[in-house]
Amino acid sequence: MATEFDNETDIECSYYMDLWGPYLFTFPIATTAIANDGAIAFGDTINDVTVRAFQGNITRKSTLADETEIATLIDPDFAPDVLGTNQVRVKLQYPGIAYKSQKATLVFEIDAAAGGKKDFYFQYVRIR
Repeated sequence: MATEFDNETDIECSYYMDLWGPYLFTFPIATTAIANDGAIAFGDTINDVTVRAFQGNITRKSTLADETEIATLIDPDFAPDVLGTNQVRVKLQYPGIAYKSQKATLVFEIDAAAGGKKDFYFQYVRIR
């Protein structure tokens, strides 16, 4: 299976704007049982998701417990949710002046219906 979903877009958030989302992230499903072309296994779906935000460039090599989590970037009044079989909707909020001029990485902790678990990383949310 592919290890990344399309994460080439920047999201910018600042105190003076209202473009907080919700944003829709699509995790492609493999086209066949033997294809290596999707983030989600063929025939599987996303059952549940947790989205967390971390300061800076976070990768699979990072130990999340050692990184600075920006919990206030994810809007607590709009819980991330799964739409359909392979999409996740997330709403952001301005996390405060302490994170001004910072970048954040979103970590999507996906629980698949078939029982698999996998993390995906989105870079970046730019906090202005």
